[in-house]
Amino acid sequence: MSKHLDAAIQFHQAGRLAEAEQQYRRAIDTGDKGLARNLLGVLCAQTGRVTEGITLIRQAIALNKRVPEFHSNLAVVLLEAGDAQGAAAACRQALQLNPNLADAQINLGAALLRLGQHQDAVPPLRRGAKASPGNVEAHRNLGLALLGTGQPVEAADSFRAGIALAPTHAGCWSGLIAALEQSQSPHLGQGLEEAVARCPGDVRLRVKLTAHRLAAGDMDSAEAMARQTAAAAPAALDATLMLANVLAAQGRKPEAHRVLSDWLDRGDAPPQALTTLADAFMGLGDDALAEQLFQRAMALEPGAGQAMLGLGLLMRRLDRGQEALALLEWCARDLPDSALAQAAFGDLLLAMGRPAAALTHVRRAHEMAPDDPDILLTLGNALRDVGEIDAALAALAHAVDMAPGRADIHSNLVYTRLFHPAVTLAQVRAEHIAWAQRHAQPVPPAPPAGDRGALRIGLVSGDFRNHPVGYFIVRALEALARRGVTLIAYANQRVEDDITRRVQAVCAWRPIQGLDAPTVARHVREDSINVLIDLAGHIAGNRLDVFALRPAPRQATWAGYMATTGLAQMDLIIADPHHIPPEAEEFYTERVARMPHSFLCYDPPAAAPAMTPPPAEHNGHVTFGCFNIAAKLNAEVIACWAQILNRVPGSHLLLKSRGLDEAPVQARILEQFRAGGIDAARLDFLGATPQAEHVACMQRVDIALDPFPFAGSTTTLESLWMGLPVVTLTGQTFSARHSTCFLSVLGLTSLMATTVEQYVNIAARLATNLEEVADLRQRLRPAMAASPLCDAEAFADDFIRLLRSA
Repeated sequence: MSKHLDAAIQFHQAGRLAEAEQQYRRAIDTGDKGLARNLLGVLCAQTGRVTEGITLIRQAIALNKRVPEFHSNLAVVLLEAGDAQGAAAACRQALQLNPNLADAQINLGAALLRLGQHQDAVPPLRRGAKASPGNVEAHRNLGLALLGTGQPVEAADSFRAGIALAPTHAGCWSGLIAALEQSQSPHLGQGLEEAVARCPGDVRLRVKLTAHRLAAGDMDSAEAMARQTAAAAPAALDATLMLANVLAAQGRKPEAHRVLSDWLDRGDAPPQALTTLADAFMGLGDDALAEQLFQRAMALEPGAGQAMLGLGLLMRRLDRGQEALALLEWCARDLPDSALAQAAFGDLLLAMGRPAAALTHVRRAHEMAPDDPDILLTLGNALRDVGEIDAALAALAHAVDMAPGRADIHSNLVYTRLFHPAVTLAQVRAEHIAWAQRHAQPVPPAPPAGDRGALRIGLVSGDFRNHPVGYFIVRALEALARRGVTLIAYANQRVEDDITRRVQAVCAWRPIQGLDAPTVARHVREDSINVLIDLAGHIAGNRLDVFALRPAPRQATWAGYMATTGLAQMDLIIADPHHIPPEAEEFYTERVARMPHSFLCYDPPAAAPAMTPPPAEHNGHVTFGCFNIAAKLNAEVIACWAQILNRVPGSHLLLKSRGLDEAPVQARILEQFRAGGIDAARLDFLGATPQAEHVACMQRVDIALDPFPFAGSTTTLESLWMGLPVVTLTGQTFSARHSTCFLSVLGLTSLMATTVEQYVNIAARLATNLEEVADLRQRLRPAMAASPLCDAEAFADDFIRLLRSA
């Protein structure tokens, strides 16, 4: 070894890099055989000159290809340059020359890790760590590889080995915490406390410890840690966000807003930080500022995918549908590897009534994130809406397993169960009680009843709008207000329309969207409500979390759900003799309070067209029709309808609802009809349309067919209003008895079957008795208008008597 090379190595080891470089270059000038170039290449990489370092080490290899250390060092520098593939190749060359070279094993593992090949990285890292037990990075990388292959317990051992060598190594502590999280270790809290004690300046570890304390309900210590971290690292957005989260979790949203605003006022926030802050302000309810920040991020970085995605989600939340569609469609197209982008666009398509199109994107998201509860939720709902109920239940059950504390996901599961052909009342009761036991405990005592003389009714819903709930209650509320009943609407919605304005005209209006349950419960108590009524059950937008806090002396569920809620805190379910006969009472956790005729008061569509003769008179054939969603059209229903079409030669069937204009949905239904011997030419499909056009389409139908076991409600009432006889199969569950109720009130029990055979016979008989069909077409609307189904004045009197006596 030349004197220059010997001196260079000593300077290099002493950290005197400028002098080392000078001596390496003199060694090269005086006849280097590769070693000087190799080590100078390492030094260049250490001083940020990676490209020059690669060139020098490759020159060393050209001079002497047989030195394994040259190839191993080249791998290290290539990794720094981001060329993991080249680094792996260099390591393999080194190991061909010396299979026992520990550094090459360790570097190969690091390169494979960078390539995402965790399984392949484990063996070389095991060998490297065994051969070089004092190498901290070998233990850390082995832990990361084991984590990536789902072996968190063994990974934790590797990280602990690294920590034993370097007790303040933040990377090893971070890895250990990730392993404890993945294994759901009960020692996670202790591990976080030790990690922060050893690495007090590591912001990520401090943020994780704060989040753990927050989840454990230790608000004081979480806030103290969050404030210390934010003060020590004022430029770290993660620290500020965690402080805001802690404050918001304590109901101190204005303080959280101020903390985030102060960080924003520092100025010069990059696009990614602006996007993160926009998400946080959305969480605090400041949608206007969130929109500004998303727009600023997009202006700074045109085409910024995450900002566009966030803005698209915000537009969706604000019901600015066309803007949301444009943004989320762009994101789904240009961010094909983003599970969130695919799921968000799928969820929007689902809300737009395109479940089959939604499934395409949600399934892509599910492939990328198979255990993500939100993706599983959207997947389950899309599968339900195309009629794949078993698959929907499986996806939603998986979502519940992944997020057992998410009441909204669990609500979707129990609601979807109502669509299953084999559903029973006992099963419905058991599943709803299980929901309540998980999400509505403990059960607080009821507050004092107070003065029962003056009725002060609170109504909680997200559907005071053009929605079945709106159609079922608005007339009744107007009549109740005329009788001096105090009505307060707790509105969990943003959308307002003509129905909303009618509700606002007779109710005190309390917007509650974005308010937590304790805040809403406090408002209910301050309003001195003596009967609080749920209008949603387990449907989207419900606020069962408020009812679980028991803010009113009496609590009831009415008009918005098709089963028991399962809540011990819900005193009454307002029903009727047809929906809940005496023998079914045991399957409801609430006390059954029955209206004398129907549990609802229908507000018919003002835009319904005038009656026309049955279309069979000019078509030359009978047209059956169903206007219910695809989720209700199960194989047993289709087999029954196929029998009817076979019994009535030449007859047609019109199916109309959201999603029924999508080819995949049609294909499933047509396949099942073909199995029953029915040609596709006898079926017509139409998708969703505005209500006026929807009811006008009913003029194309002679006889309406009701699905089972989930019967029509709004669709049955609309069909009857348009003069269509509705054939129904009476079932056990609340949702199986809607049409039974309405037909019973109208005295049309001859249209009610108790077996599939009876159902087929009733439909076939009507099809051969068009005089009866024509007579019903003219009589039904005036009969319905004069019946208890639409008599708001009588309904209001009965409703008041029920609430006073129940």
